[in-house]
Amino acid sequence: MLKSTHIISIFILAMLLSGCAGGKRVSVPKSGGEPVKDFHLMKEDFDPVALKDDDIEIKQPEISQRDEKDVFNFSASADRDTVGIGYRIQIVQTTDPEKAKEVMRDAIIRFDHEVYRVFDAPHYKVRLGNFVNWNDAEKVQELAIKKGFRESWVIRTKIDLRKAYKAIDKF
Repeated sequence: MLKSTHIISIFILAMLLSGCAGGKRVSVPKSGGEPVKDFHLMKEDFDPVALKDDDIEIKQPEISQRDEKDVFNFSASADRDTVGIGYRIQIVQTTDPEKAKEVMRDAIIRFDHEVYRVFDAPHYKVRLGNFVNWNDAEKVQELAIKKGFRESWVIRTKIDLRKAYKAIDKF
């Protein structure tokens, strides 16, 4: 009789404890640390410009009067001489400045695009290209992966629009 009461007590205790468990999912990052609550609600559309990544000096464009035909004639547009939001391929992020220099030298040799090294404490980032749209950047990202930069990804950042449009004019 004593054994059956222990079994019943354990069963009731187990039921109570299982009823206390929350229904929310919690994801634990691989690197350890605290779990990320409501992971499924996270949005990936953050704006990297908010990170104040100043790898290009921004100059204020001159305000000029343009007639209507200039707006449609893209080569005459004043917007071609400004810095704006576009895309680049980030091929490496490291805390080692020597590794960043080495990757930058390698990228200059392997690609026909501008290569930039950005220091965003404590990381050095090597990026390439000036792309106006995501699809063009994604094509170069695939090429970078094929050339051995397996951790490459497309980022939204400030770009030199003049260089981006020069590259478009070549085609």
